Amino acid sequence: MTASPTRATEYIGLDLHHMVQFSETIVVARVLDAERATVRVERTLKGDTPQEITLVAYVDGFLRVEQRKPLTKGARELLFLNRKGNAYAPLQTQFSRFGVFGNRIGDPFRGSLLSDTIASIERLAKLQARASQSLAAADRAFVEAFRSTDPAVLKWALDKSYKRVKAPSDALSDAMLANWPEHRGEVANAMLVWRFRRAAPVFAKSLADSADGDVRAYAAMALGGTGDTTYLELLRRVSSSDAYALARALAYSGIMSMIGPDAFADLRRGAADSHERVRSQAVVDLYNMLELEESERLWPPAPDSLIDEVVTFLQGMQSDPARYVALNAKSMLANIARHRK
Repeated sequence: MTASPTRATEYIGLDLHHMVQFSETIVVARVLDAERATVRVERTLKGDTPQEITLVAYVDGFLRVEQRKPLTKGARELLFLNRKGNAYAPLQTQFSRFGVFGNRIGDPFRGSLLSDTIASIERLAKLQARASQSLAAADRAFVEAFRSTDPAVLKWALDKSYKRVKAPSDALSDAMLANWPEHRGEVANAMLVWRFRRAAPVFAKSLADSADGDVRAYAAMALGGTGDTTYLELLRRVSSSDAYALARALAYSGIMSMIGPDAFADLRRGAADSHERVRSQAVVDLYNMLELEESERLWPPAPDSLIDEVVTFLQGMQSDPARYVALNAKSMLANIARHRK
């Protein structure tokens, strides 16, 4: 039996801030001996290493030969590494090794300047270290990151602040909100966690006035996340009448985020929408409103009678003409069976 060639697709593309976070040490090094896989460290950007180190697991054997990146004597590389015994392994085999050509870096940074990338790595490493100390320190580190002009640092703050800090300071929540609507997806996700009620008028205005369907969609999601029921009827109006399918879908999702299990009737209407994108989202949110996997609930535990109603409804949705909707219904039923107590 041979190894499946799809094995390499298990690698997930990581942003720079993920690579910095998950690497014990990051170095710029020159290959001394390709056969023995030894390199000389020219500059350490994170962690600490000897001047000469040995690499292991640095080539993905599941790739075709012509796609592999062997070590080449004399070549310089930017390496994201973790300790493995007495050696160092790249975070993701050859996908965490980047050729350095003068002051340029090879793919996937697409010719980025080495000096700029080094500066980003060092900023991220310092901020991430501070954020790991305490929640208060993390809050301050993210506020500082939001002020940065470095796109990699901003991306870290957008992606991680609401996951690390559950009760943000006004400074942090305002810094996140300042990125609306340019970074609408991240801001909407933050609202689902932070329940930032005083931001509700900002999203309501975008939902009512924006000509951009994507902005309206994420405004609906964010508005629901604030939990401010003053705007429930606005969400219901958008869910039933907006011409843009994603806006309708995320309006139903926003209703669920706003009122929880009381959204059952709304979601059943969403599951009858003419567009499969809306029906698919409603199916998922019928499961989400039960909070069967949540350790920190927004609402009281769903009674068995409601869970039974959802199960019955989802069983019917398995016959939806859109394959994706039917598969989602099947998957949500499996989740209920797995997590129901």
